[in-house]
Amino acid sequence: MRVPLDRRRLRPTVVIAIAACALAAAGLHAQAGAAQQAPTGPLAPEKYKNIQVLTDVPADQLELTMQYFGQATGIQCQGCHVQDPATHQFAYEKDDNRTKQTARRMISLVKTVNAGNFGVRVQCSTCHQGHNQPPALAMAVPFTDEQVAAMAAQAARQGGQGGGGGAAAPGGRGQAPAGPAAADVIAKYVEAIGGQAALQKLQSRTITGTWVNRQRQSSTVTIEEKSGKIRRSVQGSGPSMGYDGTSAWSQDNGVVSDLSGFPLLTIGQAADLAQPLQLADHYQLQSGRPRPLPGTQTTVNVLQGAPLVGGSPVPNTTVAFYFDATSGLLVRRVVSVRTPMGTLSEQTDFADYRAVSGVKMPYSIKVATPQTIDALTVSDIKVNGAIDDSHFARPKG
Repeated sequence: MRVPLDRRRLRPTVVIAIAACALAAAGLHAQAGAAQQAPTGPLAPEKYKNIQVLTDVPADQLELTMQYFGQATGIQCQGCHVQDPATHQFAYEKDDNRTKQTARRMISLVKTVNAGNFGVRVQCSTCHQGHNQPPALAMAVPFTDEQVAAMAAQAARQGGQGGGGGAAAPGGRGQAPAGPAAADVIAKYVEAIGGQAALQKLQSRTITGTWVNRQRQSSTVTIEEKSGKIRRSVQGSGPSMGYDGTSAWSQDNGVVSDLSGFPLLTIGQAADLAQPLQLADHYQLQSGRPRPLPGTQTTVNVLQGAPLVGGSPVPNTTVAFYFDATSGLLVRRVVSVRTPMGTLSEQTDFADYRAVSGVKMPYSIKVATPQTIDALTVSDIKVNGAIDDSHFARPKG
């Protein structure tokens, strides 16, 4: 089985979120979902060596599936695959690691259960929940005062409703207020970040800042964008990446690799500086009722739906956008992509918006999955400066 080189290679979405969302551009995964359409190309065994159980997985979805395994079990590439300690290269086709055989048996177990007549479907995360060893049942802990009060209030409401089907008691589940129309939410967002005219004036952008990962390792990051091209340069831990308008590449530890499939699609989508103006064209969105943003006191308007490619909804991909109901600014985006073995989810939070040449851009961006957290603190953003096209070209190596 072949997987990307390491966790950092698995996360091109980090650079995409950092770059596209410096404008709070919500189009990150409009093309990412395209990788989840019905396969038109070869299956994994036709492209990769020694595929024994994922024989029905399309080749262009294999790396997404491997990324899901990492998130669901907490086991990284080297947990199953043989890696050269000097060159950091993987011999994906080798079966030297015993854990690779275990992984194959577990994959077969999931496929067997889902093929049976049990009335349920399972995935790796059903049991593992992000851990190598599936967690045992947690011991009960005392309820907090707030939980006790909430349960008492709920019992009182249920007791007061009786069986007559009358109006809900105060605080019960009455008719939820309808949310504003999707077009109105998008219009308020565009206006909040500066308006259409200001967005259309953006021709290039250079972002500098500090990127901190879950291990508290920090890197200096520079992101350059221009006319459908993008490059991220990193000093410290993490690969550099680029897209010249046609092809994409990644450079890590001196090794340059070409990006294809999912990474190519996502990094190409990120290079569009005017994404906020095209939300309605890129997504089939429905408005939900206003609600508190989980973990905060902020009330948000929620738009949720599937990306559109060629005017048609992309299967297996759902995106939810959370806009501050007061300011109109995008504060969170959650993307869920169903792979052949389970669902990948990624949450991006945006904060500390500041005006740059008439456009508000977030200076704090955090990208989280069940396994990773990457935070960017922007120190400077310059727009409409000269950027030579050679900056986006594939490095030699």
